[in-house]
Amino acid sequence: MDVDDVAEAWRPTTPPSRLRELAAQGPGPARIVATRIGLPAGLAEEVTVRALAGGPDWFGVLRALAAHPATSAERLAELAAHPEESVRQVVAVHRATPKAAVKALARDGSTAVRRALAGREKLPRKVAGSLVADSSGEVRLALVRRVGARPEHLRALATDPDARVRRVVAALGHAGDADLTDPDPAVRRTAVHRRSAPELVPVLDALAHDPDTRVRELIAQQYRNRTPAVLARLASDAEPCVRAATAANPFTPVRQLTELADDPDPAVLVAVSQNTTAPPETLARLVDTITASSGDGEPQVLGRQEDLRNLVYAALEHPATPPESLRALHAADLWPYFHPGNAMDQPNWPPDLLIEFGLTYSAGTVSGEAEQASFAAIDEARHTEPLEDVLAAMVGSPIYYLRRAVANRHTPPEALAAFVRNAAHAGDSSHLDDIAKNPATPVEILLAWAEAGERHYDMLKNPSLPEPVLAAIAASPDTSYAGEALGMLEVRALRAGTETPC
Repeated sequence: MDVDDVAEAWRPTTPPSRLRELAAQGPGPARIVATRIGLPAGLAEEVTVRALAGGPDWFGVLRALAAHPATSAERLAELAAHPEESVRQVVAVHRATPKAAVKALARDGSTAVRRALAGREKLPRKVAGSLVADSSGEVRLALVRRVGARPEHLRALATDPDARVRRVVAALGHAGDADLTDPDPAVRRTAVHRRSAPELVPVLDALAHDPDTRVRELIAQQYRNRTPAVLARLASDAEPCVRAATAANPFTPVRQLTELADDPDPAVLVAVSQNTTAPPETLARLVDTITASSGDGEPQVLGRQEDLRNLVYAALEHPATPPESLRALHAADLWPYFHPGNAMDQPNWPPDLLIEFGLTYSAGTVSGEAEQASFAAIDEARHTEPLEDVLAAMVGSPIYYLRRAVANRHTPPEALAAFVRNAAHAGDSSHLDDIAKNPATPVEILLAWAEAGERHYDMLKNPSLPEPVLAAIAASPDTSYAGEALGMLEVRALRAGTETPC
């Protein structure tokens, strides 16, 4: 068959009479004709008769016809008994294959045929029931993977000897509780993955002792475990990945979280540094670990300079790092890319350092008499006046970067309140956002913002946000941040011992 004949066999405008001639040339052109969309039923029948009379060279044609919508149910029934396995395999998935042929194919001696049948789009209930007990795990696996798999069949396969089958049943939620104690770790992982925290509560303790590391790691993660007692157990796990997951969980008790802050594994320390509910004592321990790792000789905890730098950056950014710990980090000069402008946005820097940062960073930007006078006055006052008064003066400075003192917890609350109430600052969103995350901001201002649906994102950066404000955010019609606020309230309640684990 030459190239022109191939092109003609595929061409949509080729008439049936010419297609008949081409199909008669041999199995090659006949297979092309047999795959054409819109093949007339009569021509499909003619090609089928010719292919059935041919030998193995024509099996490809029969496979094409067995998949074609134009092939009649009668021919499909005949092809269902064809000696060639690959032909029967295609017939098994054809939507028009008669029910009697489907039943017969369920008893076919070929695993490949039965597997194809088990995955077909429409499968009679009784046929599917018979395949539940099929001797081949491949067939049973295809059965449970069907989009239309019936619940009763899935439940029957929940204890299948093939672990692959049990994994699918577990993922679909039809294993009852058998998947949580399955001998295959992958099944247990799947079971844990698909369950919510409340569903796992009765079995958390057992799963925290699971021999599979990945199961214990999953149990340590926030969305599956909010039970402090179990998290305390996982905090001492032998595997670093489990301890790291525990260190990242907001519900991990403070004692264990603080102990993890000097863990020998860098991944655990990073998880502690990124835990938004880590309290100041935990962050102080973490900074001690970081500075101890930066002494002379080999690092005591961290093996790579990159790990050390990442931890320093995280500790600088964390809203709960104590002021004196920030001072220690700054003195150690561990982060070569430290930016004083970034420090102006962070709440916990000691006042003397914050004032120094502000003056250093804004020195090259000062212009005009008003800014120059303000800069000089603040520079002089920091040597003679109380530092809180200097911060208050910075809040009222015409210099933009000095006004970033509104983010610092040492800035007097009355200066923050005056800034918010000054109508001239109504459009100064960046500074108002800084005030929203400042622990020193008066509660009445925060509560007014919360009830008005404003600045929820920035307020939730404040680990000391008053509970009435958290409650107002949690109850807000805007649910974007309600879940985070509820989580913070729950963590506080658990740590205070006023609420049982959820």
